[in-house]
Amino acid sequence: MANDFDSRYCRFSRRVEKGIMALIVISVIMLACGELLIEFEPVRAFFVETHWLEGVPGRP
Repeated sequence: MANDFDSRYCRFSRRVEKGIMALIVISVIMLACGELLIEFEPVRAFFVETHWLEGVPGRP
């Protein structure tokens, strides 16, 4: 009985670990792609609000 539980738990934990690792890798790739996109001026002008507001006085 305990051996059956252990084997099922090991299979489950391996699947969860693979999922977590995949999420981490995808997050790092998306972060790197986002940082590279921000380096291009047209993309930065479109996405970064502080770039649009540069030189515009704030409301009192």
